[in-house]
Amino acid sequence: MAPKIVVDTSVLIKWFKTRGEELLVEAEKLREEIDRGSVEVHVPALLLYEVGNILLLKTRLGPAALGEAVAGLEALPMVVAPPAAPLLNRAFRLGRQCGLTFYAASFLALAIELDCPFVTADQRLFERTHTLQRVRHLSRVGSIV
Repeated sequence: MAPKIVVDTSVLIKWFKTRGEELLVEAEKLREEIDRGSVEVHVPALLLYEVGNILLLKTRLGPAALGEAVAGLEALPMVVAPPAAPLLNRAFRLGRQCGLTFYAASFLALAIELDCPFVTADQRLFERTHTLQRVRHLSRVGSIV
């Protein structure tokens, strides 16, 4: 069984939106590991809505390209965790503890629940949570796999 990781939207969006994005090489390296089955990716369900929002508002993709992006998102080998009371309550606690939005805390809560690393490309989020053992920045993705 492959090791599990949780990635947030700041990582996953780099697989679809490359213009103006940093850490594309690292994101692609992680994607290759995932595609090979070396790593199993888990995400909270809200990631799907966050990615959709970014694609809608921060790209110039037309309807056909947006449809392709949604199909690509759906085809990704990832396990989507539905909202559940224990996960939501943990996200509330982590949000307060670390000064995070509920959205950001949801990814970290899932990583804690699964006892696995959490990967982010969001520098501000990383700075607020890097003291937690499981948090990794995408720039150091090589230490995960």
